[in-house]
Amino acid sequence: MNSPKILIIGAGSHFTLGLFGDLFRVNDLWGSELVLMDIDEERLNVITKIIQRTVKSRKVDLKINATTNLDEALENADFVILTIRSGGLEALKEIIEIPLRLGSVEVVGDTVGPSGVLKGVLEIPVIVDIARKIRDVAPNALVLNFTNPMTPICEAVEKSANIRTVGLCHGIHQIRRLASKILKLPHDERLEADAAGINHFTWTVDIKYEDESIYNEVLNNLFLEKNEEILVEHPYLIGRDLYKTFGLPPTLSDRHTSEFFHYLYDWINDPKRGPILKKVSGYIDYEKKTLLKEAVEKEERRMQRLTCMAERRKEIKVVPSGEYAMDIISAMTHGRKMELLAANVMNKESVEGVPLEYFVEVPVQVNQQGLSPIKKFRLPRAIVSMLNSHLNKFQLLVDGILEKEKNLIVQAIALDPLTPSPEKAEKIFNLFSERLSLQNYF
Repeated sequence: MNSPKILIIGAGSHFTLGLFGDLFRVNDLWGSELVLMDIDEERLNVITKIIQRTVKSRKVDLKINATTNLDEALENADFVILTIRSGGLEALKEIIEIPLRLGSVEVVGDTVGPSGVLKGVLEIPVIVDIARKIRDVAPNALVLNFTNPMTPICEAVEKSANIRTVGLCHGIHQIRRLASKILKLPHDERLEADAAGINHFTWTVDIKYEDESIYNEVLNNLFLEKNEEILVEHPYLIGRDLYKTFGLPPTLSDRHTSEFFHYLYDWINDPKRGPILKKVSGYIDYEKKTLLKEAVEKEERRMQRLTCMAERRKEIKVVPSGEYAMDIISAMTHGRKMELLAANVMNKESVEGVPLEYFVEVPVQVNQQGLSPIKKFRLPRAIVSMLNSHLNKFQLLVDGILEKEKNLIVQAIALDPLTPSPEKAEKIFNLFSERLSLQNYF
């Protein structure tokens, strides 16, 4: 497999140009076929023109095909990258606003909280249909998923289609970036972090620079007054509080970490932490309890910029994303072993106390057969308890969708720490089903 067929489903997303840029970074997948698939023909045409022009101008050997037909796209695919967002901005508006107006709090709403569950309700059925087609048309393909909520989507693909799946996220780099700022070190491959947990909720057990541990030095520096501005900017004030209580520092910034706790109700009203969380949200107008106007405008500007590139009215800029997808494809294509700091894979005893079949985010090794965990973690009991609580909630969500059982989904919403009450959980789901016309599905 020296010239693989790489398929991007949801090619109109913001991931695609960066992933295309990663082909230049790894620089050993030339001769491959890149297939761009999206149900939005206009977006697909724009991104295809940009990539075709770049391939021609840089004179690289890469075959480009584009289609709105999934079966056609999947034929003989070796790697399938999922970057879809179902329903577009209109669906995102409902995902964000319904829980807010029924009393929930949130910051991002793409993984946990009632909004994270609703996003799963929207994304998982579509991805399950795709996964079953992959099983039937390209059963040996590796699925590389970027769509959130990451953990239940990976669980649903595994349960429904039993095909090879990995979830990819760049969250591990947030603690590396914080360490580099605090200790004034280069943020490059010499700086490594060792972390485990679930997507957007991992905990760091070591940080190394040039193979020497700097972990204790980083932790001690969290409490020095000279670093307070760095922690506010990152932000990592909540991360520091959680480290004091639970004994390990969270890997991600407060933007994601905060949503896994019912403490968010206090944090969002805290005079110091609250304004920081609201500022870094990027999605929520907290006064109006709506999707932030700037979030819509940002997407509109992105499409305008891409359209200008496609129509030769603007210079094409292709910048590598730094995501691991093309690194994995390169290693598997050329039969090369590689270790990655983080990927979402089935547990297989990697995190003690978490069921073996659940998906966790841990360091992995890549070889020609796929990806597997390379370390075993014994995390504090309280942290394992929190991980399992969210994982069990995700199981209810996945089973509710696969079995078309509304009550299981309502229970998943009710179990989330950001849901105000069981009654509100049912109201949130019913209103969402009505607005998105999902009543006939469940």
